[in-house]
Amino acid sequence: MITRRPTGGQSEHAAARRRAAAGIALGLLAIHLCGAASWRIPAGPLVRPTQLHFRVDPNRAPPAELQLLPRIGPVLAANIVAYRESVANPPAFRRAEDLDRVPRIGPVTVELLRPFLLFSDEPTDTTTEGEPS
Repeated sequence: MITRRPTGGQSEHAAARRRAAAGIALGLLAIHLCGAASWRIPAGPLVRPTQLHFRVDPNRAPPAELQLLPRIGPVLAANIVAYRESVANPPAFRRAEDLDRVPRIGPVTVELLRPFLLFSDEPTDTTTEGEPS
């Protein structure tokens, strides 16, 4: 391998630092250009109600399932569970507007959740017809 001596009184260490700085600058420029062009997150909602393949029953769903709903994190999921357990006459939620009684859930969130909710008054039956219970 042929090595060149730096000209103009540069040491090899200074030349290596300059090459490293140029490489870093080019790398950052490439990241910036790629990010500006194609790595942006779309401004619209990531999941539309028509794309959702399931709906959640707030009367029965565990906290982890409630957190799949938009704007529902661990705190609001815990608030929903606590509220439904505190209601004397279940079900606690018969329609979407009933969620407005849960602390930290307001009318805007209720409207956002409406397409994702399912309300059923019947108990769930896991046996199929014809099978003995």
